Amino acid sequence: MAQQSAEDIGKNLRAIRQLRGLSMSALAAASSVSKAMISKIERGDGGVSATTLGKLAEALEVGISDLLSKDDINSIIYLPADAQPVLHDSARGFVRRALSPIFPGRGVDVVHNELGPGGRTGPFSPHKKGIHEYIFVLAGQLSVHLNDRKITMKTGDSLFFDADCTHEMANDTTEAVSWLLVIDGTKYVKSIT
Repeated sequence: MAQQSAEDIGKNLRAIRQLRGLSMSALAAASSVSKAMISKIERGDGGVSATTLGKLAEALEVGISDLLSKDDINSIIYLPADAQPVLHDSARGFVRRALSPIFPGRGVDVVHNELGPGGRTGPFSPHKKGIHEYIFVLAGQLSVHLNDRKITMKTGDSLFFDADCTHEMANDTTEAVSWLLVIDGTKYVKSIT
């Protein structure tokens, strides 16, 4: 798996922010992420949580995968396992691997996620209305928190939800859990190139 460097994430964040015509202050206001944190991320100074990336991506109207992007747009993209961009949020025991090609403007993200025993993703901010998420549990048991509702899923279970709500995934067991996530944002695709 290809761990995305903090420098790559920072470079992409800066490029997308500038293409959107946003100052750091404007992005901070739109994302609820401090200007100091945005500056730190753009400089490539250290790790960033999936929750923070989610807030920034939502404010920029792109997917988290767009912030991890290294790919050029082609009609055929082969991604061997060791080349797939990976975000490790070790503080939360969360690993997010992008399975779909990462390039701006495609509107669908396919992601493989893993949480260790007792791990949590942290809360993800609501997406724009019309963005949907699909979850398929590959192994283990996953607790999905949608606003105040909790859904407990086991291996083979699937879930669809409108992602315009606060959502968080948790592993309340002593075994690891893995799941596929599809984020469908095709209604809100905005070209950033």
